[in-house]
Amino acid sequence: MIALLAGCGQPTAAGPRPTRSPSPPSVAQLVEAAANTFMSQMAAGDYLAQWSELAPPARAMWPSEAARSAFLAAKFQGAAAVTGYRLGAPAPSSTWVDREDPAVQVAGAYTVSVQVQFSSAAQVLPSGVGADYSKLALMLIPQASGPPLVVGEGPCSIDAPIIVPPSPPTESASVPILMYHVVAPFPIPAQWNSTYAYDLEYGLTVTPSQFAAQMAYLSGAGAHAISLTRLADFLLYGLPLPPKPVAITFDDGRESPLQNAVPVLRTYGYTATFFVPSGLVGRYVTTRAGTNPQHYLTWTQIDQLAHSGFWIEDHTLFDNTALWGLSSSEVQQLAGQTGATIAAQTGIPVQFIAYSGLWPFATAAQSGPAETTLFQELAQLGYVGGAVDARVDSATQATGEIWQMPRVRVNPNEAGSALGPWLS
Repeated sequence: MIALLAGCGQPTAAGPRPTRSPSPPSVAQLVEAAANTFMSQMAAGDYLAQWSELAPPARAMWPSEAARSAFLAAKFQGAAAVTGYRLGAPAPSSTWVDREDPAVQVAGAYTVSVQVQFSSAAQVLPSGVGADYSKLALMLIPQASGPPLVVGEGPCSIDAPIIVPPSPPTESASVPILMYHVVAPFPIPAQWNSTYAYDLEYGLTVTPSQFAAQMAYLSGAGAHAISLTRLADFLLYGLPLPPKPVAITFDDGRESPLQNAVPVLRTYGYTATFFVPSGLVGRYVTTRAGTNPQHYLTWTQIDQLAHSGFWIEDHTLFDNTALWGLSSSEVQQLAGQTGATIAAQTGIPVQFIAYSGLWPFATAAQSGPAETTLFQELAQLGYVGGAVDARVDSATQATGEIWQMPRVRVNPNEAGSALGPWLS
């Protein structure tokens, strides 16, 4: 038997055709396989097996392997038990940012979108959180040898949307939630149309040098900045907190903290929460005479913050109306729609709110029927907790008071050491 070689007119004897070695899998195929393994283990509740698949920066976010497994097992049970998932195609060239430490960033990650299916999504609380778990993503880092490692854990992340358990534990801890507003040079009296307006702005202001000194003190004292989501992981599931935890918050959506506080926070690897009034975004507010200047964050700036290690939460529509005692429709307009607007802009769920105005009681631990009704309405709108501005500062956080979390107002001219007594 003979055959002709292509391009040659001479006959040759036929022999066995050479076998081709199978092509090695592409990076995208390796990423997809690793993502499938990770998610199949989640669906099976085998969280311990996932530990070896985590990249070192992902492991560093957790108190321990055992604490991670216990937390996820408690979170995803009952109506929130995971019954299936769906993955998207891997997309390259993403950068993962640790939302509990913005200084930690990993470039070159592949993103894989993931939709989680719950046993009974309609019963998972708070309302609407089931839909949030259809918009998450895993992030994986290819390796020179071996399968890609998971750095962004998607639904398993320590910072994934909070699911409220039907029977949360009873937890309490001292976690100061620092409350800032303006981080800028003190206002110039001539730019304000009344002593009252000037005094109000002055009272909200901490200068850049004062803020830097306060953050330096916290870092030197061994404080760890955490998000409110991380605090909720402790209050609702008992996930151990880091040593000397502190939360840093900025009310009112002003632009100055972005300019003067964020660079300092990045230096120390401190995350922070920005409570934004959605109706003031992008505005420069003055009187008709040009006095009382107030600059607010733009949506572009807010989006940049949200995707670079910081948290954007709700501060009502214009931060000028207290919510307690309002009708359900008014709460929907002033809170529900504002939270939805922020989430639509950033692509990240909003689960916390800072109430507008002074708390109607001396301490955050106090509340009445109007506040209890408000808490129920906010839960139906997808919120998990609220931050309070009370006349008496406190750092005591408790599971049963997650809707009225007290804060510590940071006033002008306070030394960094003034924060020391608040650290546990």
